[in-house]
Amino acid sequence: MTPPRLRIAIRRSVQVALAWLMLAGAPAFAWEETKHGLRLSVLDDITVGAGSVLVSARYGAGWGLKAGAWVRDVHVVPSAPNVLLGANYVWTYSNWRLGAGVIWIDQENSNNGTRWNFDLTISYDVSARVFCEYQHNSHGATFGIKKDAPNEGWNLLGIGLVF
Repeated sequence: MTPPRLRIAIRRSVQVALAWLMLAGAPAFAWEETKHGLRLSVLDDITVGAGSVLVSARYGAGWGLKAGAWVRDVHVVPSAPNVLLGANYVWTYSNWRLGAGVIWIDQENSNNGTRWNFDLTISYDVSARVFCEYQHNSHGATFGIKKDAPNEGWNLLGIGLVF
């Protein structure tokens, strides 16, 4: 089990890195057009809900729709949700993909605290068909949004296929 301070430090570091890459780094990069397609991934929570596995799909180009289902539930009180649905926008630079959007999660628990959450992703295309991905889903208590609801957030790391 990861100590609480380490989990918080990891989560905040990732959030700051994603925000910096998307906002401060944007003018320095020559962003490419995000190709239209279907991306399927299998992700495991790497912090509080370690062992909880999400199967996720994203369909679209720059703008895309996202859906996912938790297929394994471990260490989440009261339990992991069943599904998530959402939309996001993805920026592409070389083999990197950065995404930001919103998702709706069908159950509230100690990880997400609310049904509506932010969705931040970063992925790296290892080949034309395989990618590694990190997803962070939370409602933003770290930034002062809805501080009274639990918000450990989902920090998911996994691998996927492009179709």
